Amino acid sequence: MPDGTSRFKLASTGESLFHFMGCSTFAEYTVLAEISCAKIAPAAPLDKVCLLGCGVATGWGAVWNTCRVEPGSSVAVFGLGAVGLSVIQAAKLSGASRIFAIDINPDKFAAATEFGATECINSLEHESVVAELVSRTTWGVDYTFDCTGNTAVMRSALEAAHRGWGVSCVIGVAGAGKEIATRPFQLVTGRRWCGTAFGGWKSRSQVPGLVRRVLTGELPVDRYITHTFRGVEGTAGAIEALHSGECLRAVVTYGEADGATESAADGGAALELLASRTSWGGSQKRFKHRSAITGTDMTFSVFLPPGADEGERGIVRPSAEAPGPLPAVVFLAGLTCNDETAPAKGAFQQRAAELGLAVICPDTSPRSGVVDSGTWELGEGAGFYVDADKAPYKGAGFKMESYIVDELLPLCAGAFNIDASRMSVTGHSMGGHGALSLFLRHPGRFASASALAPICAPTECPWGRTAFGEYLEGGLEAGAEHDASKLVGSYTGPRTPILVDQGLDDEFLVEQLKPELLEAACAAAEYPLKLRRHAGYDHSYFFVSSFIDDHLTHHAQYLLRPKGDD
Repeated sequence: MPDGTSRFKLASTGESLFHFMGCSTFAEYTVLAEISCAKIAPAAPLDKVCLLGCGVATGWGAVWNTCRVEPGSSVAVFGLGAVGLSVIQAAKLSGASRIFAIDINPDKFAAATEFGATECINSLEHESVVAELVSRTTWGVDYTFDCTGNTAVMRSALEAAHRGWGVSCVIGVAGAGKEIATRPFQLVTGRRWCGTAFGGWKSRSQVPGLVRRVLTGELPVDRYITHTFRGVEGTAGAIEALHSGECLRAVVTYGEADGATESAADGGAALELLASRTSWGGSQKRFKHRSAITGTDMTFSVFLPPGADEGERGIVRPSAEAPGPLPAVVFLAGLTCNDETAPAKGAFQQRAAELGLAVICPDTSPRSGVVDSGTWELGEGAGFYVDADKAPYKGAGFKMESYIVDELLPLCAGAFNIDASRMSVTGHSMGGHGALSLFLRHPGRFASASALAPICAPTECPWGRTAFGEYLEGGLEAGAEHDASKLVGSYTGPRTPILVDQGLDDEFLVEQLKPELLEAACAAAEYPLKLRRHAGYDHSYFFVSSFIDDHLTHHAQYLLRPKGDD
């Protein structure tokens, strides 16, 4: 332990047992120093993020933290094991213009190229690899990295660095008692020799951020895992694989309970990044994951404001302390829409970026293809934000209320550093109904609620009656428990004012939306409602985009106030 003591003794003799590498890797139960523990997202698959305990994270940090490689630089990597490849991966993300991959085994060049190397050199084919690199670059390479632990290679890496400003970083661990040497001329002509320990990461505060970047697909690690083994008996096989030269990293799973748990709280599986685009200095992303609640693959989109998503915006040296958790607004879309509709048409990104708000956009239903309602008002794209308990929708995973509240929002909180206690909800049309009903059905879960052209009284309109009749065994009677105009009278949570905007040229206003019923219910319950009616606006996203800034500003009043400030 850090204090020089051991917490274990051999029961038969009382003899002290020492903690292997400070963590007692092969023990069923162990004691760890608090400073050695980092809390990571519960959704993180342990059989992948285990790679961040040392090698791969060390290579990334050597580039981003220790050497701080700039865009346009040249980089040379000596040794193409997992650490060397992680250096190449990080150098590519840093914008390095030329990345030389050097090894004595040409079989490794394909992987190096896949990770981002632009040129591969077999050092056995050249009398002097230093001379070869200098000839290709005129004066040497801006940044060189030794990932071999061979002291002769360390010297070559230094002497291949650019005269005047070149930096050579030692990552590989040499054998005990080994010494490095070079002529003083190599240093007085401007080269700098440095080393790195764990890539300069602060384990407790920065490793959770690396885990989030792996979880979101920004830093993929699957390619490093070339061999997997199970059980204690697999340990020897993993060591043999590493010595074979064909293995990058071997992962050994001990027991069925090891690895990431699959539960509603963590989404049951890692996220798959489908798309990422820069918008107003932030990042608009789309993901897929396997839902433990719906039993299907689900997609969702999330906007992360500037400063929350380093790397994707060219800031590829995330060495500063991680920012505090983000407040978030959940946007629920309407009939026929999906998680991409609001990001593409809602125009919320600029104001969200200005306010520092994340925006989470769930899909509107599962999309397994199991059910076909034959109408756009029911089934896929029309989940109505309820948990169906009636066939065939129950069996098809139509549990959108539980999915959002119990699975997606905790998943996003862990994956994107979002504050689970600072979330608000808004939506359009069917999604406006969802925003109001979820706010009222889960007192205190959301800081505030708003809606744009919502279905205000679903038990009193054709859309709602159809949905409740098909999704719920109790029909309209059960549907009343999801009707905002009926829920508001019995609501017992914080009475945060609700903002609703409605266009007066909306083609669905009279038959489907009925804002006057919500207005009357709020008045009877003395619940603060701000209902704004706008001449000339219809039901489209032209209407949504015209007023979404007001809704984000409304939520910011409650999301950005100090905690405990009522």
